Amino acid sequence: MLDTLLLVVIPYICIAVMLTGIFMNMFSSKLRISAPATGFFENKTQLWSSVLWHYGILTVLTGHVLGAVFPGFVKSLSGSYKAMTILETLALAAGLSALTGVAVFIFRRVAEKTVSANSRPADYAVLLVLGVQIVLGLTIALKYRWGISWYASNLSGYLHDIFTLNPSAAKAAGMPPLVMAHIVGGFVLLAILPFTRLMHLLYVPVGYLFRKPQILLYYDKDK
Repeated sequence: MLDTLLLVVIPYICIAVMLTGIFMNMFSSKLRISAPATGFFENKTQLWSSVLWHYGILTVLTGHVLGAVFPGFVKSLSGSYKAMTILETLALAAGLSALTGVAVFIFRRVAEKTVSANSRPADYAVLLVLGVQIVLGLTIALKYRWGISWYASNLSGYLHDIFTLNPSAAKAAGMPPLVMAHIVGGFVLLAILPFTRLMHLLYVPVGYLFRKPQILLYYDKDK
């Protein structure tokens, strides 16, 4: 019963909230992000923390997606100790990079007065949820080795069943509590995505495809 609640009911509630939020954004604000960009107030710290965050989280997310979409290929690598060690080390380094980026983001919002004054509760909430989620992922990576292999073997099937509307908790049931918490945390992030700055994950590519053509004008200072 608890497995069904955590692995089926809560994920579908989160997905429904996410789709509703995206729909509301599309028709009420045209995917705009209403919160002001804080780079105008302070950009030195933001620059390098943003680099750490984006390179780290994009590497981690790419690994998660590849493991879910191509589980057979990922499992084929599990026979190579060298390949698995390299991938696990890369994933761990990427997670630490993302965690450092989030930690500096939080520090910047608290320490910089102008940034703090222009921050909303949702900005802090999403950073805290991201931080907790990354800490869970790093703890799992350190405590349960070869996560890349058992993620492709077990959780890829569970995610496939969820997103093809054939839900079943069986393939993920019995996972350690840390893994269960990480799964639920991932779906919670999907739910809050449309209501926070994370919306730019969807807005940037969609906005780029449908934006008006831009005309660049160059001026020669010598004329």
